[in-house]
Formats: sequence, C-alpha cells, structure tokens
Amino acid sequence: MIEVILFYGHAVFFTWVFAKNFVEESFLSSFLSTIFVIVIFSVGWTFSAFVIGFIIPDAGMSRILTKAAFSLALLTILEVIFYRFYFSTKKVKPSIS
Repeated sequence: MIEVILFYGHAVFFTWVFAKNFVEESFLSSFLSTIFVIVIFSVGWTFSAFVIGFIIPDAGMSRILTKAAFSLALLTILEVIFYRFYFSTKKVKPSIS
C-alpha cells in the first residue's frame, strides 16, 4: 500500500513538472523535463533498492513494510531535497551596469 501511495505521488509530480514547464517555457522543454524526472526516478529507485538491501532483508519487515516500500521512501526523501533546489522558482534579476 505504501508503494502505491508513493507511485501516485510521483505520477502527480510528473504531471506538475510537465504542466509547469509547458506554461512557463515550451512543449519541448516540458517533455525533456518530464523525461529527466523519469530517468532520475528509475535510476534512483535502483540505487536506493541496492542501498536498502544492506539494511532490510529481502522479505521485508512485514507485509506492509516491504523492501520496496523502504527503497521508495528513501528515494522520495532524496528527490524532495534535490528537486527543491532544481525546480526553485527564484529568478535572478540581471544587473544593470
């Protein structure tokens, strides 16, 4: 169940990234940003499953707290930290000389 919630959260985030970039820039930019986020998700999940494999056994802690749930939770935490900086909305104003 935890995996489903985290997957839906990522699906909502993919949609938000696409819509934000489509409105602010162009279709190509929104498409490339969404592909970038999907690649980061895929590679990050593989890496986090590898790291969690050293801590959590393959069977998991219980039926709810599985190895996949822990790896997706770790991935989500790391993605939140990364995307806060990557998609920050602060615009640098050009200085007039």
